[in-house]
Amino acid sequence: MVLRFQQPASPLRPFVQYYMLVHMRYHGISPAQAVKPMPPAPQQWLYFYPREAMNTFHYGQGREIPSPRSIVVGPQVSRVDLRFPPDHLMVCAAFWPGGLHRLLDVPVKELFDFSIDSRALLGPGVAEVESRLAETTDYAAMLAVLESYLLGMLGRLRPRAERPLDRLLPVLLPTGRTTASLEHLAAEACLSPRQFERGFVERVGMSPKLYARIVRFDRAFRLKERRPELDWLAVAVRAGYYDYRHLVRDFKEFAGVTPPQLLAAELAHTQVVGSPVHYPA
Repeated sequence: MVLRFQQPASPLRPFVQYYMLVHMRYHGISPAQAVKPMPPAPQQWLYFYPREAMNTFHYGQGREIPSPRSIVVGPQVSRVDLRFPPDHLMVCAAFWPGGLHRLLDVPVKELFDFSIDSRALLGPGVAEVESRLAETTDYAAMLAVLESYLLGMLGRLRPRAERPLDRLLPVLLPTGRTTASLEHLAAEACLSPRQFERGFVERVGMSPKLYARIVRFDRAFRLKERRPELDWLAVAVRAGYYDYRHLVRDFKEFAGVTPPQLLAAELAHTQVVGSPVHYPA
């Protein structure tokens, strides 16, 4: 398995958290083994699949969905299972909270809990990116193609002027301040609580309260992946839950299973590819 993370160029850092490239080959492996659970995460994404298309099973919709060569993924609250092809190559950009809305000027509320073919949202220029990614075998060049596309978009679209709320959103994840009260966050953004909530939903696609739950859930799952020696109660406390029961509630709502069941599904995929994928904090 090839796994690479890369920081974006300076002009894109207010919008993009990181780039990720994953290349896995599943030749000779049963399709049932090449399935990776993907519970909701705080980021929103632009994905490219330059090699072979794949299918996803969406738990919220209860159906399997064929994936186009490129998709934009909005705010998610449902787990999906990725069903990988024999030669799986993925190149993507993970956006900061509000970054997708500001850079691409997309109505993220309308992308709530589903993905869309990038061409339908971003126009025919996506096809050129798909072709360039398919033509190269150099991983660094692939990441450069994605960044060049986003830099070009930044120059063409000229994102809206930054407001205090826009400066606040990208620091919510690394600082853990999603747990702060609505009143406190609104004051930091120089807004009333009602104005803050309305602006938050416009940029992130969900309410601050629901988003904070997604962040806490994601933090708990990633912590258990990185620190398997911790029991689930310790994970719950460190991630900010009152107790294990509240942790189980979120796992059942956002992943459809208990914490041990989700971890078992993740470990089953890890055994196939040989190493876990740890995402940046």
